[in-house]
Amino acid sequence: MATLRSPAPDVGSRPVSERAAVRVGTGDAILRGRELGARLRELRAAAGLTGEEVAGRMGRAHSTLSRWENGGLIPRVPDVAFMLDLYGMQGAERETLLRCAQGAREREDWEVDVSVAVADYARMERRAWKVETFYNGAVPGLLQTPDYAREILRAWDPAATAQQIERGVGVRLARQRRLADEDPLQLSAVIAEGALRVAVGGATVMRAQLKRIVDVAAQPNVELRVLPFAAGAHGGMTGTFTILRLRDDHDVVTFETRGGDVYYEDVEPFAQALRRLTAAALPQRKSVAMIAAMRRDFS
Repeated sequence: MATLRSPAPDVGSRPVSERAAVRVGTGDAILRGRELGARLRELRAAAGLTGEEVAGRMGRAHSTLSRWENGGLIPRVPDVAFMLDLYGMQGAERETLLRCAQGAREREDWEVDVSVAVADYARMERRAWKVETFYNGAVPGLLQTPDYAREILRAWDPAATAQQIERGVGVRLARQRRLADEDPLQLSAVIAEGALRVAVGGATVMRAQLKRIVDVAAQPNVELRVLPFAAGAHGGMTGTFTILRLRDDHDVVTFETRGGDVYYEDVEPFAQALRRLTAAALPQRKSVAMIAAMRRDFS
């Protein structure tokens, strides 16, 4: 089964130093290939060229160009350079796309700068209109306070420098701003009770973190439920997962391992599990009341 492995997005955040092999979806489709293909398609359209015209100028079959643009096949770097010349693309983005093409064709692990690894997930999330998630180990990154996030990042990678930690916190805060945009990201989260009771950073950090959750839950674009201990065995006991509902592509589900993230395009089994978890969780009003009571317990 095809997977994408890159540093983790939330519970451990993304390790600041990681070797990553980037693959996602079915067949040969990979995450960076999908991103690269989507951008090449946009540039071609902006240049006023049809797929048939570009394929003809390159001496390629139109089906090959189509597979490049949908991420099913990764073009060689010279092919990308030819297309970028054809589309009049110069400057920094050109160099970025060429590097992306080179990296996307790698089949072995390679060193990835943390900013690139973070961007892999953040770009996907930025394309989403809704995030549906279950968390059983920590508070979702979209809800974390800076102090809570720092503790999570340090625990995930004790070798991280202060600068690397702050970079990770900064990216997380930037992601959170989408919850308050004019066209806000929709968030539907089920959080296991145990994740909210872990004393990350101590009482002061946890009181602020739980208040943050209560405050965000008041927003009309946020649905939040707590899965209590009393629910017993449940379909999320194998771990956290997140469904990204994308505006311009197939939805994707992602979950993390110590070895990196895994992405799948077969979302429905996870959507079914999330529906069962939502049904077993407390309604939002009772969930918020429970979190407020937990906050008083951290004294």
